[in-house]
Amino acid sequence: MINRNKDHQAQLLADWYYQVEDGVMNIFRLTGSAEAEMLADEPIKLLEVNRDTIPTGIMPLYFDPAPASGIDYPAIVVQITPEEYEKLQARELALPNGWSISDEPMRRPDEGSV
Repeated sequence: MINRNKDHQAQLLADWYYQVEDGVMNIFRLTGSAEAEMLADEPIKLLEVNRDTIPTGIMPLYFDPAPASGIDYPAIVVQITPEEYEKLQARELALPNGWSISDEPMRRPDEGSV
């Protein structure tokens, strides 16, 4: 089970990316094993599909926690093009460490609470 506070903070990060990057089409939550996700220091992991990025494959970028901004967990962001997302779906690209993609994209800030 994923920590609800971590879920909230993941949504805060997604909201920020949706607002500051014009090319973001969708953001998906990435998760590791259930055991890994229970660890207090397990990063929030996001997959960002961005039409304005360049194709670089799966390159996780690590960010330290930012408590002053309400983010108490480290974060990993993987930014890919729409074409790379299609390749990921077709299993022509793979995520590291056994990570999996959520079925639905994270909501945009203007969509309100679900």
